[in-house]
Amino acid sequence: MLELFVIIAMTLSESSTETFTIGYLTGSQRRPGDLEYPRPGLTISGAISLAVDEVNHGELGDRGHSLDFIVAETYGEEVISVQKTADLWTKNVSAYVGPQETCEHEAFMAAAFNLPMISYVSWLGV
Repeated sequence: MLELFVIIAMTLSESSTETFTIGYLTGSQRRPGDLEYPRPGLTISGAISLAVDEVNHGELGDRGHSLDFIVAETYGEEVISVQKTADLWTKNVSAYVGPQETCEHEAFMAAAFNLPMISYVSWLGV
């Protein structure tokens, strides 16, 4: 994942100091009363913090740039995931990471917004 962040950040801009914000779509929480959702986002959520920190203290930081991220909880529900994808776009994200359960509609939106999307797990067709 770290390498993907570096590639994205390096291709986004070679201008003056800039902070690139990643929209992180995750299913790491359950809705109140839901005792069954397995929360697959818990597996990767710690990794994104570590990866962003390493990128910021590496070559990207040396060039005067930095990464940041905004977490958008989807609860593993496609409609919420699509809504969060649009919401993150209004917050001027530079790229998306996730979601994990669904990605088809979210990927169409990312493409329409001309933003890269790295969907780290997708269970389409399973």
